[in-house]
Amino acid sequence: MGSDPDDRLIRRLVYGTLRYLIRVDRLLAEASSRPLGDIEPFLLDLLRIATWELRFGDGAAHAAVYEAVSAAGAGRSRQAGGFVNAVLRKVQGLDEALPEGREGLALELGVEQWLYDHLEAAWGSKETEAFLQASLAPAARTARIRPGAEIGGRTIEGIPGAVEVDGESSGLVIQDPSSVAVGLAAAVDPGMTVLDMAAAPGGKTLHLFDQLAGRGTVIASDRHLRRVQSARRRLLRHHADVPWLVADGRRLPFTGQVFDRVLLDAPCTGMGTLRRRPEIRQRVGPDAPVQAGTLQRELLEAALEVVRPNGMVVYAACTVFPEETVDVVAGLKADPPPGLPGRAAGNGWLLGPHLTGSDGMFISLVRP
Repeated sequence: MGSDPDDRLIRRLVYGTLRYLIRVDRLLAEASSRPLGDIEPFLLDLLRIATWELRFGDGAAHAAVYEAVSAAGAGRSRQAGGFVNAVLRKVQGLDEALPEGREGLALELGVEQWLYDHLEAAWGSKETEAFLQASLAPAARTARIRPGAEIGGRTIEGIPGAVEVDGESSGLVIQDPSSVAVGLAAAVDPGMTVLDMAAAPGGKTLHLFDQLAGRGTVIASDRHLRRVQSARRRLLRHHADVPWLVADGRRLPFTGQVFDRVLLDAPCTGMGTLRRRPEIRQRVGPDAPVQAGTLQRELLEAALEVVRPNGMVVYAACTVFPEETVDVVAGLKADPPPGLPGRAAGNGWLLGPHLTGSDGMFISLVRP
């Protein structure tokens, strides 16, 4: 999505609605004469967006109602517009009564109670609330400055090369500071042989390529052909011709310990990216962390099979659940990366919107 005013407005409305969708639906359920499941999806989306604007946004109330009613009438019928108008007028007058205790607190923070309880058990209430509150805010536009590029921007403290920017440039790679931190943790030197597992869409692959400075080899792999094709095209636009493999990371097509570094940015629930992907609040269920953790440990074990005895695997996951982070590297020869902002987490390191102003990211340096 671009940066023109219409795009920014759409993003604001959609992302805002997704961040508060649980509370929006509670309000609509009380205001509507029909069960939400019986409302046509087009009209329900209009009602959700307008309800968010009325109760949680900063736009004019009359404009929110007018736009929703007009869209309903134009897209469906005058009767549909009348229904939307009646529901939204009632929404405006509702006194939202949140439950007491943790259930109400979870709703305030935009998540279901199981998710709040899960994090609280690992972190305690203070950090859980800080993380979830910070995750309700929009993320800044950030990037990594490639070597040799002279581009301004507000630097991100503790993460060299990461900056907050207004637009795009050939010398920039749009990337969250936490992802830049993963590339820095790999500490790749020219001449090394490096494998990037689960590499698409390729932002971290390009960072590894840049660190090699034309000497050495980085190979990227991913199990999804379409993602590999897209990532390869992206890197070629940055003049980085990296060999790509379509491979399941649990069954790598390499014999022996051949890599100085293996970067495993593991598939995960994405719970650290709530600012940028607010729909994850609704998509992830209680069983997801354990399921993801099982796959991540299998991928890590495969990575350790192909790294040289004096090398290391950089394990990273853009999530915060313990099953996908500290539990995955528990019992291994693993250490937190040095020199990054954030805090220790088991034998790894945690970044997050409440700690570093970045996405949530766990990083651990694992040795064979």
